[in-house]
Amino acid sequence: MPREDLPFCDCHWLERAAHDPDNPIQFDPELNEYNLKTPGGHSLRIYHCPFCAGRAPESLRAQNWATVPAEESDRLQNLMKDIKTEGDAIRIFGEPTQVLEPGGSHTEPERDDAPSYIHLYKTLRYEAVSDTAVVDVHVDQNGKVFISLFGRYLGKPPKT
Repeated sequence: MPREDLPFCDCHWLERAAHDPDNPIQFDPELNEYNLKTPGGHSLRIYHCPFCAGRAPESLRAQNWATVPAEESDRLQNLMKDIKTEGDAIRIFGEPTQVLEPGGSHTEPERDDAPSYIHLYKTLRYEAVSDTAVVDVHVDQNGKVFISLFGRYLGKPPKT
């Protein structure tokens, strides 16, 4: 994450690097972000210039997602408080928009008496319970439920 107390980059190294075809730095104009492309095809976002330490430009990424108002978050949390099982989620929210299997994983680090352990979980995604939020109900292999709430995808901001 960028350090908000630092000024923006003024040496323009990121801009020059992104124009050099031999440099792995690329600029995404739709998101207004600089990224480091890895040999494996992954992209790592750059928050600061490696030469002057100035901040990279402000990202437009947040404009792609709805902001969930506090009242809507409270309403959904009130509905979610009674969800203890997958059946509770279906009873309260109905059939999910999507079922993701696996919907994610969590790795517990190695301990002195046990190796690291990867927990896989199923995700019931609800996209129709709110105009601004998506609710994910995660169910682990033991039936334990945990829930996440995030802003609905709005799409890329319109070009101006």
